[in-house]
Amino acid sequence: MADMIGRSEITCILQESKKDEEDTTKSLNGDQRKLDASEAEAVDSEYEPIPKKNYEPAGIIAPHGSPKKRLNIPDPKRDNVGKDKTLYKYGNYSRYYGYRNTKDFHDVRLNVFAQHKDLFVGMEILDIGCNVGLLTMSIAKEYSISHITGLDIDKSLINQAKKFIQRQRRNFTGIERSGYPFNVTFLHGNYVVRNAVLLEVKERQHFDLILCLSVTKWIHLNFGDDGVKLAFKRMFKQLKTGGKLILEPQPWNSYKRRKKLTPEIAENFNAVRFYPKDFTEYLLSDAVGFSRMYELEKPTHDVKGFQRPLQVFVKDG
Repeated sequence: MADMIGRSEITCILQESKKDEEDTTKSLNGDQRKLDASEAEAVDSEYEPIPKKNYEPAGIIAPHGSPKKRLNIPDPKRDNVGKDKTLYKYGNYSRYYGYRNTKDFHDVRLNVFAQHKDLFVGMEILDIGCNVGLLTMSIAKEYSISHITGLDIDKSLINQAKKFIQRQRRNFTGIERSGYPFNVTFLHGNYVVRNAVLLEVKERQHFDLILCLSVTKWIHLNFGDDGVKLAFKRMFKQLKTGGKLILEPQPWNSYKRRKKLTPEIAENFNAVRFYPKDFTEYLLSDAVGFSRMYELEKPTHDVKGFQRPLQVFVKDG
């Protein structure tokens, strides 16, 4: 197995992410940061293109409409968002991997994935809610994939991931440029479409594998029952025939600790009627279309809350 993302490299990412977090907090306490939805470009101008092809996965952020219509990101000034806790309303904690992993920063889910490399080898992959991209890059480096795209709603986290992968490319001394670090792309945007009409337009079946790891709670709290259902339907539509979704849903009891982050989240929490225990039945129903589900081994972790089931949903022809 190839080396994981190195300790010093990860420390560098987390230090930069912490600096961005501090700068953002200062800005919110002063003039407040403007979250312009038009910033959700597919590939920004500073991004270094991947050799041999201009890689822009179709329809990842949203298939149609202007960026402001496609995204539903609140404006801090308009919505009177100013408290620091609202920075993390999407679960976009910059030190998330420090909470989740041991001192060597090894994501324990990789231990499970290593036993199922066939899910990854040669695959086009989407990682929804990738944070600063540590797991995304580890998969790109270790599993001989074709390509992986990491997507997150927090632009500051995506910027850290982009800066790191750009440095990796500049420092690359090999000849073959089809593998890591050239097989990973990071995009900023909201995966949840605004309404079901957008799902009726043509979504390209682009991916062999989609990862949705510890993200459903934050989609649920920010976009409600309909947001989760629309996200599930979109995942199905973007998978090729034979493709798979690896889902790591958070349990309902974990929602309660975050229900007061914002008034909108509190409202969505109180309106929930579609619970995590209902996800499997819904994904396997005609409403979505997955044909079967099986579970991988639970990751082993010192913290019980991070020992969550990893479910694999299969899209058969």
